[in-house]
Amino acid sequence: MLFTSLNFLIFFCLITVLYYSLPHRMRWILLLAASMVFYLFSLPAYTIVLVGSILLNYFLGIWIDHYELNAGRKQIMILGIAMNLLLLAVFRYADSLFVMITGHSHLSPSGDPVMLIFLPLGISFYTFTNISYLIEIKRKRVPVEKHLGYFACYVSFFPKLVQGPIERPQQFLPELREPHVFDYNEAANGIRLMLWGFFKKLVIADQIATVVNAVYDDKQNWHGPLLVLATLLYAFQIYMDFSGYIDIARGAAKILGFKLTRNFNNPYLSKSIREFWTRWHITLSNWLRDYIFLPLAYYLSARMKKATYAGISTEKYLYSIAISITFLLCGLWHGTGWNFVVWGGLFAVYLVIGSLTEKPKKRFYRKTGIITHKIPYNILQVIITFLLVCFAWIFFRAADLATAIRIVSQLFSGWSHDSMIATLRSLQDILGRQGLTVPEAGLVLILIPCIVFVEYHFLDHISGKKFFSLPLPVRWGSYYLLILLIFYFGRSETNTFVYFQF
Repeated sequence: MLFTSLNFLIFFCLITVLYYSLPHRMRWILLLAASMVFYLFSLPAYTIVLVGSILLNYFLGIWIDHYELNAGRKQIMILGIAMNLLLLAVFRYADSLFVMITGHSHLSPSGDPVMLIFLPLGISFYTFTNISYLIEIKRKRVPVEKHLGYFACYVSFFPKLVQGPIERPQQFLPELREPHVFDYNEAANGIRLMLWGFFKKLVIADQIATVVNAVYDDKQNWHGPLLVLATLLYAFQIYMDFSGYIDIARGAAKILGFKLTRNFNNPYLSKSIREFWTRWHITLSNWLRDYIFLPLAYYLSARMKKATYAGISTEKYLYSIAISITFLLCGLWHGTGWNFVVWGGLFAVYLVIGSLTEKPKKRFYRKTGIITHKIPYNILQVIITFLLVCFAWIFFRAADLATAIRIVSQLFSGWSHDSMIATLRSLQDILGRQGLTVPEAGLVLILIPCIVFVEYHFLDHISGKKFFSLPLPVRWGSYYLLILLIFYFGRSETNTFVYFQF
């Protein structure tokens, strides 16, 4: 069931009315039933996988808690993590293993490769949720959840089930026990947040996608200007699409009285790649930091006794090795192709180079005097970071590594005057085939910096209090404008979200 469908809106309104009509002790039953119904609208057969994952980790958590000694807790935790990763690997990598073993892909009657095993919707997100639960139980940071219904709601809560955010048990489980009372202001904030998410998804992401898909899928007419434009647009497509989903999820949860973690914080205004990963997909970044990067760094630090190696501090080695492994695994989590491994490796290279050159860069900026000009200096850092991220997005968006390499090789071709004219004509043809006029496309492009401005100035971590301090006509005018644009540009209920594939 897509968030952008009429079915979801009817479903959510019904659940909200029932939720606040029921006594507190029965609400978990409604939430669990709603989550299962919501999931049944994807691949119904794989609801069994979700239920099996819930039961497995529920009993693993109790088993871990049964042991007082750390050694026993650790062994069961490792077993639990391995079982969760095995479940994820079976569905995510089965088709890739088939290709590796047989040397060819399974083909449909038309000759196109098809998947033998479909990826259950949201399996990566609820697997990471389960793993974080087991680790936190082992570390005794959260008490074991013995109420199966509450635990099942924690894993399968329908607003966050498919694309996150990845909630920690100590953040979400206590909220299930709170007797939520309908709060008009919180509900209004939730509706505004959902409206904003619908706007970003339907008006911006889906319109940009028509151009990006047309360019990236047309291998016969690739040339530099069009590829550069499509790559820049894809950066905003994936942001508007993913953050739009999270806004809808957080808004829906807020109406029901739950506070989900903010997953994005103006990532394209970051002044470094390290800062970018504190602003992009925040719950995944924190998950990778707490459960892969830091344990790896601690493990390696206990085995590297010298203060320096080859003139480089041990701290730099630790960071470089741990961050490289972390981001290569991050790439594998996103997909089975080598293009995803390269995508993760690129960010690892960015971060390692940034760490190793931190002091020389500061000395260079001081000597040149650039650092004294704060605004130009910050703008320069933001532009460089954004371009590096966009380059990495090529490998993320491309169908495979060979396609990504070919796209990169074409980026600097076709920049002559005649080629630029041909590019404009190609772009106009693409817009025409997708049913977009030039003024409509121009409006979408203008709206992108407007969204960045609004999110920077008015959307704080909770409810955008600055925006709510604006005059009433401005606020209500904004609501009606968003609704008008959604109805005008909203093309279909069948447009899926980019991160559904993960």
